[in-house]
Amino acid sequence: MKLIAVDLDGTLLTSNSRPSSEGLEAISHAVAQGHTVTLCTGRASFDARHLTGELSIPIIASNGAEVFDREGKLLRETPIHSNAAAEAIRYLLKQDVYFEIFCPEAIYSPSSGEQKLLAEMDMLVSANAEVDRDRLWESAKIQFVQFGFERIDNPLQLIEQERPIYKLLVFSYNEEKLDEITRHFNVQPQVQTTTSAKHIVEVIAKETDKGQALQFLAGHLGVEMSDTVVIGDSYNDISMFQVADTKIAMGNAVDDVKRLATSITRTNDEHGVAYAIRTLLEI
Repeated sequence: MKLIAVDLDGTLLTSNSRPSSEGLEAISHAVAQGHTVTLCTGRASFDARHLTGELSIPIIASNGAEVFDREGKLLRETPIHSNAAAEAIRYLLKQDVYFEIFCPEAIYSPSSGEQKLLAEMDMLVSANAEVDRDRLWESAKIQFVQFGFERIDNPLQLIEQERPIYKLLVFSYNEEKLDEITRHFNVQPQVQTTTSAKHIVEVIAKETDKGQALQFLAGHLGVEMSDTVVIGDSYNDISMFQVADTKIAMGNAVDDVKRLATSITRTNDEHGVAYAIRTLLEI
């Protein structure tokens, strides 16, 4: 049996943020042959389930902060420590940027977040006449249509209610601001940063990443790491590429992921996951 970990955005999802039908079919075939396939994503678990429909498979979500078995039972969680989460939320509120807070039941974003992004776009377009405002907004709208997305007036109430905080996601068109935020969090003792796409910085607990979560799930299932396969495209996939035996980069993957890969498949718009699984398992 092999354990195959498949990323979502840029991997199983096409450029319109919908799952590849051929990819879903290939996953079902792999499972029918006795292999275990897990989604390994930066998205929330409920969002991943919503996107992939009737697939009954384990899920590694929130960049490794949540691990679920195929029945949806939580096996492991590594939220950000509450004091670090509170400090991070206060800091981001002062930075006046759009951000999201990933909790077990929902993805929360401050109520003023959309207006902050619109203001950033206006500034960017006024300074660069060649920038396509509509295209910028399309890239941002993906955040608002996540399953389980909710607006919240006072984000700090989540800390007061002792909700687990799995991840913080910052979206900004201001690259200097993103760099500043990344530097701030990378020197904090209890958190680290990663990214899954342009304009995004994600903050997770120091002990959280996809690689550690994949190792945990493999151990839980009794699968040797020599029998693990990973398929991904972006920087938050690097940790699982570092621990797996077979590493398949998407054709649209960033160069750092391709350099770690044992093979490269087609792009996400060319059903690269389906091609990789069928080639690997000869189905």
